[in-house]
Amino acid sequence: MASFDEHIQAARRYVDDKRRAGRRVRVFSCAAETPNPLPFKVGPGAGTGLVMKSEAFVELGSPTAGSCAFALQTDRASLVQHGRIILIGPDIQESPAGSTLPFGQVIMAGGEAVTEADYPRLVEGQYVGDRIEGFMVKSTPGRIWGRVSNEAATRGFSFELLGSAVMKLITSQIPRVTAVEMLFVTSSKSDLQPLNAIAASVSEIAHSMKERRWRERGIDIYDCAFGGHCGSCPDKTVCDEVRRLAHTRKLLTR
Repeated sequence: MASFDEHIQAARRYVDDKRRAGRRVRVFSCAAETPNPLPFKVGPGAGTGLVMKSEAFVELGSPTAGSCAFALQTDRASLVQHGRIILIGPDIQESPAGSTLPFGQVIMAGGEAVTEADYPRLVEGQYVGDRIEGFMVKSTPGRIWGRVSNEAATRGFSFELLGSAVMKLITSQIPRVTAVEMLFVTSSKSDLQPLNAIAASVSEIAHSMKERRWRERGIDIYDCAFGGHCGSCPDKTVCDEVRRLAHTRKLLTR
């Protein structure tokens, strides 16, 4: 599986282009597998999943500020430098309280045994829900809107720490992923435009992967009113029974 290898290379070129354009590019290195504690809780239920605007130290990627988020994976683990976090633009602690920043987030994950079946969980890993204390993410496909609480900011919340936390979550939830690298962009809304172009191509491939997975289960997502989102579908039990019968028929005809 090498669907996103060229997109990983495109992300690398993007960083190089911004460096040549004079943007401040910082590179952090963390060992995502180490037990060193972070100054906030990480894991299911670590946070509330909600940071009110009045409680936010900084807002990331609001609709007016602009945002872009996507995830890339490869079975060529050598393409991903484990523990590397790249930041283009100001960090959390460099931003005035109550400010809003544009926000780009790219997750690159690699593992020799990674398969297409791992990709949906990687995509879910972008949107941390209640798994990072003091941090909230709202999301729509390709977009990300986050808030860092005042309390988290007083504990030194930074993109280096956020990247480390997300890496820990991904490697714990997807064992076949052995390397995770992250890119954050907060420099300007215009700097997100090249990332959005990459994201559009990623979205097309991701949709094809989803269509293929569901076709293998006997479902055409174009005929499905909910596009394969079973959790929202009132007919889920009917579909489950149809798939069960189809599987049984296959076993009986072997």
